[in-house]
Amino acid sequence: MTAPFDRLKSALGDRYELDRQVGQGGMATVFLARDLKHERQVAIKVLRPELSASLGADRFLREIRVAANLQHPNVLGLYDSGESDGLLYYVMPFIEGESLRDRLDREQQLPIHDALQITREAAEALEYAHKRGVVHRDIKPENILLLGGHALVADFGIARAVSQAGGDKLTQTGMAIGTPHYMSPEQSLGSDHVDARSDVYSLGCVLYELLIGQPPFTGPNSMAILARHSMEVVPSLQVVRPSVPDDVEDAVMRALEKTPADRFQTMKEFCECLTEAEAESTMLRTSARRASTAARRVPTQVLPAAVPAPAPGRNRAMVIGGVVAALLIIGGGAWAGLRNRDGDSLPSAAAAAGDLDPHRIAVLYFRPAAEGDSLNSIADGLTEGLIQELGRIPGLDVVSRGGVEQFRSDSVSNDSIARALRAGTIVTGEIGQRGNRLRVSLRLADGASGTDFERASFEQSTGNLLA
Repeated sequence: MTAPFDRLKSALGDRYELDRQVGQGGMATVFLARDLKHERQVAIKVLRPELSASLGADRFLREIRVAANLQHPNVLGLYDSGESDGLLYYVMPFIEGESLRDRLDREQQLPIHDALQITREAAEALEYAHKRGVVHRDIKPENILLLGGHALVADFGIARAVSQAGGDKLTQTGMAIGTPHYMSPEQSLGSDHVDARSDVYSLGCVLYELLIGQPPFTGPNSMAILARHSMEVVPSLQVVRPSVPDDVEDAVMRALEKTPADRFQTMKEFCECLTEAEAESTMLRTSARRASTAARRVPTQVLPAAVPAPAPGRNRAMVIGGVVAALLIIGGGAWAGLRNRDGDSLPSAAAAAGDLDPHRIAVLYFRPAAEGDSLNSIADGLTEGLIQELGRIPGLDVVSRGGVEQFRSDSVSNDSIARALRAGTIVTGEIGQRGNRLRVSLRLADGASGTDFERASFEQSTGNLLA
């Protein structure tokens, strides 16, 4: 047996008989146990030791009692909670069925009727909780259990308790509340105003995955996914699965609006819309639905700051916005401490003169502050990803990786590189590391003069960057 298992078994031995570990997540480990007093199987969730130490027992347990009072047919309740030997835990019924994740792994895509029924039942559970002031904050397929063909929403306890008891301390533990594939834009940015509409967004992500087999946004790491939630257009369901009814797609897209005010304002609204959409879909002709999809669902832009052929005076602002947005996609929405070091004013587009193209940008390979294999690899990956993401922005002409590869040497000045590549803007960066924190210093230089016109710094834990 593992040391954590032995420690927990020793701490709870007089109340619960531990059987085995059955799961592990970002914030807790799950054990199957037997409640000796009531002679029943239970699941015990134990918070990670560093998280327990950060939160503190009294406040955590006080907040988790709120979740323990939820009683609804589609809510998996809490039996008990406590602290023992420095471990924070809570106890739930053990469900013999499966999670929605298990079913997704087996079937990939669910029948439309089943997907809508499961979503409606989860919405009813969440509506009940929201009316009592409880926002889940971590809706995902793993937290929706299936028993007898019906949905049970689990884990109301941990996300609320962590958020209320110490969300501001999570950066110290390298953890965030929620799961990147299902987090709303406002939650991913650490907003203090996460409400029921954030759960609407998360449940919309779950329904999206039930219908086509993958969440709306994926990426190479958690931060890339979070940034795409904030900035990119949600891909159409019907491109992958044309049989999804128009009204169902419309409901999902409304749930996934970036701005909370544009979503369903309550789970009840979302649930009612799905019910109406399913009923209405039986009267729609499939041929007309498919014919209209292509014209109605083609996104016109990916990043909001991008517009074709901007005026010279606005080009710098667009480049800055594009670089920062693209860097967020690569480095993620969780970058902390972004700050501009220069003044508010930007130089005129001097690069428009001569042979330099004010819309052409060259991202030179970032350099590590100190030599090291790991930093070299991160620097190269960040550079290449930034080139790729900037290339998606209409109106920007981005020099390819091959084009900038030849300029890794320190001996060539920015203005010389700009002339060789005809680039109106040069982007350079440096990466350094202190402990588990990674720091990226970013510079934008005028191609004509070679002088910097914008600087910014970013910090992030190395664990999150490479997750």
